[in-house]
Amino acid sequence: MANLEKGEWISLDINEQSILKQNFKNQTEIQIYLRQAAKLVGATPLARPEDIEFDPLTGHVFVALTNNKSKKNYYGSILKIIEDQNDPGSLKFQHETFLTGSKENGFACPDNMVFDPKGNLWFTSDMAGGDIDQGLYAGLGNNSLFVFMRSGNFKGQILRLANAPVAAEFTGPCFSPDFKTLFLSVQHPGETTTNLKKPTSRWPDGETPKPSVITIKGPLLNKIVQGKL
Repeated sequence: MANLEKGEWISLDINEQSILKQNFKNQTEIQIYLRQAAKLVGATPLARPEDIEFDPLTGHVFVALTNNKSKKNYYGSILKIIEDQNDPGSLKFQHETFLTGSKENGFACPDNMVFDPKGNLWFTSDMAGGDIDQGLYAGLGNNSLFVFMRSGNFKGQILRLANAPVAAEFTGPCFSPDFKTLFLSVQHPGETTTNLKKPTSRWPDGETPKPSVITIKGPLLNKIVQGKL
């Protein structure tokens, strides 16, 4: 677990933490009640972490923080953790906010992530079905697939690559071994449906909405992953 204020990784080994021994029977129980254990040892509460990935170019740790409405954090962010001397075994680190969700940046509620060989960061968004394009999220459109460009003509920019169906989200972006195909899950299309005869989405076959897996491929994807865009 991470304590951001101290910049330290904290052990959850029951044999190293007396407070854990006092509150849990064994290590398995700690793993089951991980949030409670983390609070006991002083870990920093985060805004609904959804995914953790490692930058292939730097080894830095990236954490997608979707949002925390109870704390008035509506748009979420992506956290970057930089371990001392880039040593994965280090228990000390620095951290910074890498990207912040906002209308200016064109996305909200980052969810799942994946890096390509050039270090471009691909990520999906997870606005709740009832929030999509409403209220604070008006103008952001559907949940989507984005990429933060690390090089080329669009270096430093966030590009929207694909829009999810109505009342759905993309999850689990994953590249094929040759990086020519990107796989995406389409999760709960039409989740805001209240009348089964009139679903808010008919993805993917024009009838009853169904979760599914799609692929994205083609010249644009190839240019991005090859650093030629």
